[in-house]
Amino acid sequence: MARLELEDFEFRDEGEKVKFVFMKYHHFLVDKSELKKIGKFKVHKDFIEFDASEKTVTNKVNRILRKGMSELVSVLGKPTVYVHRDSGIPLVGTNEFGIVDRDTNVIEVKPHTLCNLDCIYCSVDAGKSSKKTTDFLVEEKYLIDEFRKISSMKKQPVEVSINPQGEPLMYASLVDLVRDLKASESVKIASINTNGILLTKKLVDELAEAGLDRINLSLNTINQESANKLAGSRYPLERVKKIIKYCDGNIEVLIAPLIVPGFNDSEVEDLLNFCLSLKTAPRFGFQNFFTYKRGRNPVKSKSMDWFKTLLRKYEPKHNIKLVYSAEDFGIFEDVKIQKPFKKNDTVSAKVICLGKYPNELIAVSKGRCITVSGEARVGDYINIRIVREKHNIFRGVII
Repeated sequence: MARLELEDFEFRDEGEKVKFVFMKYHHFLVDKSELKKIGKFKVHKDFIEFDASEKTVTNKVNRILRKGMSELVSVLGKPTVYVHRDSGIPLVGTNEFGIVDRDTNVIEVKPHTLCNLDCIYCSVDAGKSSKKTTDFLVEEKYLIDEFRKISSMKKQPVEVSINPQGEPLMYASLVDLVRDLKASESVKIASINTNGILLTKKLVDELAEAGLDRINLSLNTINQESANKLAGSRYPLERVKKIIKYCDGNIEVLIAPLIVPGFNDSEVEDLLNFCLSLKTAPRFGFQNFFTYKRGRNPVKSKSMDWFKTLLRKYEPKHNIKLVYSAEDFGIFEDVKIQKPFKKNDTVSAKVICLGKYPNELIAVSKGRCITVSGEARVGDYINIRIVREKHNIFRGVII
């Protein structure tokens, strides 16, 4: 008898198939007839037991795993590209996944693209109603290795911001990711941007122990009806309020509401009253709603002057500061990482995988991902004209 136990996997018996669940929110299905070729078997949550030798199981399962990982599907039912150190997919070049350096001492880490809400204002079109057709999931150790190469270039102490186009608490290796990022020599602060729904006392304790310094929590209102509207689903407001209180003394919570005109701009004072009633008054990071071409835009955005005026009227009453500069948050210009391309350059690149939207592809050249639109197949070599290169995020057109 031999046991098949795989790191980051669980197994479920589903009739004629066995579901291989990878990192909690992704899976592929295997016909039982394929597993029977190895030997008689029994499915358990953490392993599959085979009536076969270890060598036989290892040899035959490797083929099944290679095929299965190429057919990986997310909990939202979308094909998922697993980005790992042997995938040939760099972690710099796209805003969807990997690492984004905006020429400051804050480096963004984006481990995946899943979200558990469907916010009506989402600037990156995440969640259940997203028009995106592909999800991405990044190997934790690959992220760490590439992050350290970039962070070591910085002159100032680094804040690493776990800031995916989705919900970071849905990344199954989040605690390990925090611990390994914080252990990096250049890192002073580790933070995450989250809607808070999946936070539990146990997870808060684990994240604190791993070295997480701050939770940037997007609590937009304390009005239940408004919270539901903004989230695009039932938002567990009371549970989130309780977990904010539990964080006090364990991890700093920065309240980061998005002000959406006509939805929650009249509810700022109620939110302030709740937050300032906490044992330790949190810092605030209010954000103004902006419209984006591919984002969800329930209203027209208003000017920054309107936004700042709205916040400043509450500052003297509550004796707090609500309008901040980047420097107030410890964000400063720092060493820029090299850009291998400039706008309008012509580049030869290999198509490595599907992109996030229909008719979108990700190509690779000189250690960078380049997002392109057009017709080509994975594996093709194409010529691209670069049309965007800001912050090492590249877009191109096929020529």
